[in-house]
Amino acid sequence: MKVDVLTLFPAMFAGPMNESILRRLSRYELINTLEDLLYISLKRPYVFSPEVPALLPSTLETILPPDAPGESGFHNDAAHLAGSKPPILEYAQAFEYALRKFELDPEARNKVFGFNEEPKTLSETAAKKILQRFTRRAWRGYRNEENNQVVWNAYQKQQKNKAPVPALLRAMKTALLSPAFIYRMETIKDQDTPYNISAYELASRLSYFLWASMPDEELFSLAESGQLAKESVLSAQIDRLLNSPKRLSLAEDFAGQWLGFSEIVSNRVFYRNQNWNRGVYDEVLFFFDELIRSDRSILEIIDSDWIYQSNYTGVRAGGSNTTLPPRYEDIFKWRRQRPKGIREKFYEPPRLIKIKNDQRGGIITSVGILRVTSTPKKTNPVRRGVWLLDKIMGRQMHAPENVPALSKSQKVDGKRLVDLADILKAHTSKAICTSCHKHIDPIGLGLESYDPYGKWRTTYRNNKRPVKASGQFPNGDPFQSPGQMKEILVNEYQKPIVKNIAERMLSYAIGRKIDPHDRPVVERICAALEENEFRMNTLIRGIISSPQFQSRQD
Repeated sequence: MKVDVLTLFPAMFAGPMNESILRRLSRYELINTLEDLLYISLKRPYVFSPEVPALLPSTLETILPPDAPGESGFHNDAAHLAGSKPPILEYAQAFEYALRKFELDPEARNKVFGFNEEPKTLSETAAKKILQRFTRRAWRGYRNEENNQVVWNAYQKQQKNKAPVPALLRAMKTALLSPAFIYRMETIKDQDTPYNISAYELASRLSYFLWASMPDEELFSLAESGQLAKESVLSAQIDRLLNSPKRLSLAEDFAGQWLGFSEIVSNRVFYRNQNWNRGVYDEVLFFFDELIRSDRSILEIIDSDWIYQSNYTGVRAGGSNTTLPPRYEDIFKWRRQRPKGIREKFYEPPRLIKIKNDQRGGIITSVGILRVTSTPKKTNPVRRGVWLLDKIMGRQMHAPENVPALSKSQKVDGKRLVDLADILKAHTSKAICTSCHKHIDPIGLGLESYDPYGKWRTTYRNNKRPVKASGQFPNGDPFQSPGQMKEILVNEYQKPIVKNIAERMLSYAIGRKIDPHDRPVVERICAALEENEFRMNTLIRGIISSPQFQSRQD
């Protein structure tokens, strides 16, 4: 299935250059899209046994290079992806692997080809019909006759050997290596005023926002008929997509990058054991998805009277199993099915519980976040404070140059300091440090009641001194516990937190950083959130209905 890739690109980009940025698929989106396009599984199952090591990357994740975040903070940043060359050789290797798996799957072959067993012959009409249907889905409705001819030529060249399936596979690989698959192609009108995107383009933007994958057949059909742009139809499709197991991508890809808990399963620094890491990761993953599933307030990221609790973390919040009124289906039973052939005791997912005290609640005090904001062996109040200011409150903090290590601040005038609060105060006594640390330290110290693995503590393990988790916000509000700190955040810092969350999700949805001209839309979304109890569904629909999402400008 060797393909001359270079012949494909001129066919797609012939004509005058344009300033509009094409959105190349991120690695996460590419793997999801291949799974849906070929009807195969390319990700590792949730298997826990001595024979199957956990937390290893999938085969495609080892073939395809990881993406770096762009200015938006996400891997799907169009400008950042456009600034790097697509890894064509790795793409070719990945597509070879995916097509081999497809070729060995009778059910997948039947869905794409319309037959299980390889026929001795295949008419030209039948072959064209198969490939036209495949390229329509692979290229997400984008039409280019010149490129279609390249795919058909690849089929005919291989078909000389009188073997239809290898010829079809060669043509399919050619289609996958086309920019129409690797990029999310959109029609350009070369005008300097905004214009609405096409129905197929809206279908792609919708599915890649909510599923991080290609549109399904229903979206394609609605795009073909022109019905998708109708407000009532679009609203129903949002509900349908959020009722699908594929909505997990919003928790995995969006929240995992934004909040940083994807590090629990991708960064070996935080590895403890397979059940602990998977349980810690899933606690946060399940929590964020519950905000979508039950249409909860986005402010419950800060604090809530419910959490997901794993049996593997060694942390017990205290509480009883509960349920929340759902808007959409529970997808985790589907996601955590026992793979075929696995007999060992299977992983038990976290349970939704109603908590009894304010030691837990929200994501801020979840084990996963407390772990990734700590060093390998001890807590780091500065890191935790910076995380909260940046990820939750939207205040980016940049470390000044030539800052001495914290250990060098443990002595002042020959006197050794013991309390962490005093050490931080001495460390940040310079004016250049104070301007930032007066915001960072109170919040970071407010989480000192949790050790590096998220367990509650009242004394330090090494010297048995009492933990001081109290402080004062810049506005003068004091707190004596993490629970009180979260209460102040929700009540006194509500507006910047809501604005930050809205901007983060909008940025992920449109694939770029938020610019000043986006402010009116952000303000409208925040106003709608305030009117609707800050519900997650209001945020998602506000983004989809925005001009930033439904139009483009050259």
